[in-house]
Amino acid sequence: MITFVSWVLRRVVAEAERLHHDPAAVRHELAVLEEQLVNGLIDEEEFDRREDALLDRMEAARQWTEGGAA
Repeated sequence: MITFVSWVLRRVVAEAERLHHDPAAVRHELAVLEEQLVNGLIDEEEFDRREDALLDRMEAARQWTEGGAA
């Protein structure tokens, strides 16, 4: 039973890592963020802070997909 649970946990972690490093997911989050700014749901400061984090994540995703974890 423990082996099965370990296998499931490893699969969940691997999928979470894959999604985190998926450039399409990051681009989608950037689009949502821009929409929030345009609709007045966040201010420019919040937008800049979150955009910087997403662009850092995009760069890490690029490095990860090129053959090494960032």
